[in-house]
Amino acid sequence: MAQYDIQQENFHGHALYVLRDIEANCEASILPSVGNNCISYKIPKDDGLLELIYSPPDPDTLKGRASGYGIPILYPWPNRIDSGKFSFDGVEYQLETPAPGEHASHGYVHERPWRVVDSGTSEGAWITSVFTSTDFPEISAHFPFPFEAQVTYRLKDGILHLEFEGTNTGDSDMPVGLGIHPYFPLPLTENGNRDMCTVRMPASTYWPLRDDPIPTGEILPVDSTVFDVRENTLLKDRYYDNVWSGVSTTDGWSRCKYTDPTEGVTIAMEANDIFRELVLYAPDTRPIVCFEPYTCVTNAFNLQNQGIDSGLIRLQPGEKLTGIMKIIGEVL
Repeated sequence: MAQYDIQQENFHGHALYVLRDIEANCEASILPSVGNNCISYKIPKDDGLLELIYSPPDPDTLKGRASGYGIPILYPWPNRIDSGKFSFDGVEYQLETPAPGEHASHGYVHERPWRVVDSGTSEGAWITSVFTSTDFPEISAHFPFPFEAQVTYRLKDGILHLEFEGTNTGDSDMPVGLGIHPYFPLPLTENGNRDMCTVRMPASTYWPLRDDPIPTGEILPVDSTVFDVRENTLLKDRYYDNVWSGVSTTDGWSRCKYTDPTEGVTIAMEANDIFRELVLYAPDTRPIVCFEPYTCVTNAFNLQNQGIDSGLIRLQPGEKLTGIMKIIGEVL
């Protein structure tokens, strides 16, 4: 019997690709038509499967809030760019924003369709999709840096991998940053209690934010503040939507953990060391918690121009940015 399997299913009129690890009894579901979003990742628990991802009920709901469910991919920049304005190599750019003076958010690839180009069941169950910016003329009208993004989702040994590769397909250098935004239910089930759930994140400094919330450019130590979550920290009524730095790694990987003791489950998010920042998002308005690995801080395009090491990456023509994130669910 094969260990891995892929099936295409109909999800409210959209093609949904379900990756299965038969031996580990895990599955993950990918929706290429709306941001190539992984909208589900389930692990065995008791006599069934437990959902670890905060999933949209249907594609239209995801389209209405493409950065709000599943695992949105944030590229060619994560989070916000102040008022949608930045300069690069002496040229001023104005990105589209929801309204004048508001910020440009999350890049272009999380809400548009991707093309499936390959899949297989060797080295796990996997599917590869591609996003080509020149397929969308409205992108180049405001961000004239052609690019291609490729993502392989891989379910292997019960672990979900997201393998990203972004290529500068233009003739000049381009500014980029990458973020990945996995959403986990908080608590994991209706039987749980947020007050008992804990988070842990290996970051020793944080970026203070303005009210909007754009980083001020300072970096401060987390010591003796609510931002010190280096040990298991009860969420209770704490609200987080902040950016951390000083990320520590082991063998090239950072590791964040979310534990729901009522359900007896821990979720680990691991990211390779291209991701130098982490965001912890745990709002008081939605039952979710997120660990977001970023290659740069929010508003990196502008902070870099102020002489601040924001993590902005300059890709030369043909150059690639690669990053890997893993999600691991464990029953305690």
